[in-house]
Amino acid sequence: MKWWVVPVAAAGIAVAGVAAYGGAVIFGGDSRWPLPWRRFYAASESMAPAIREGASLTARRKPAQELRRGDVVVFAVGDSMWIQRVAGLPGDRMEMRGGLVVLNGKPVQQSPAGTLEIAGNRAQIRAEQLPGEAMPHRVLDTGATSGDEMPPVQVPPGRLFMLGDNRDNSLDSRFPPQPAGIGGGGLVAFEDVFGTIAAEEIGTR
Repeated sequence: MKWWVVPVAAAGIAVAGVAAYGGAVIFGGDSRWPLPWRRFYAASESMAPAIREGASLTARRKPAQELRRGDVVVFAVGDSMWIQRVAGLPGDRMEMRGGLVVLNGKPVQQSPAGTLEIAGNRAQIRAEQLPGEAMPHRVLDTGATSGDEMPPVQVPPGRLFMLGDNRDNSLDSRFPPQPAGIGGGGLVAFEDVFGTIAAEEIGTR
C-alpha cells in the first residue's frame, strides 16, 4: 500500500490517503474535532464518480441520529477519517446480491448512466436511488468482485451500514473490520461520525 500527504493550506492541516479502498483519510492533531467543519482533499477514488481523488471538500458536523440513506458522511477510522455513503440505518436488513444492494428484502435497482475511464479500466456508471433518497446517485461497476455478494446482516442500534460509490474499489461495511494500520470495514458507530459533505460540493450525483 502506498501512502501520500497532500497539504491543505487553507485549513492548515494535511491529508493522507491510501491508494486502495478507503475514502479520504485525514490525519490531524486536534482533539476529536473541536471545529464544526473540516476542509480537506479526497485522497482516493473510492467515492468516484461523485468525488474524485484530489477534490477539495468541506465536511460539516451533523449528528449521526439525523443522517438519512444517501448522505455522504465523514467518519473516524482510528486516527484517520474516511468518506462513504450511508446505505443502511439502524434496524435495516442489508444484503448484496449480484452487485445490487438488497435493503429489507428489496433489491435497489440500478440503471445504465454511461462509462468512465478510471485507473486504466473502463467502468460502467450506474444510477442508484436508495429508499428515502431525494435523487439518484451514481456508482461505478468494473466487473464481478467479492463485494458483489454479502449475506444478510441486521444493522444494530447506534450503527450505520456504509458503502463507497466505487463499489469495486471500496473497503466498506460489506467487509469485516480490518486490523489497525489498515482500517475500514465493518459497521460505523454513531460516535465515530463527524458529519456530512453538502450535495452541492459533490461533482456528480
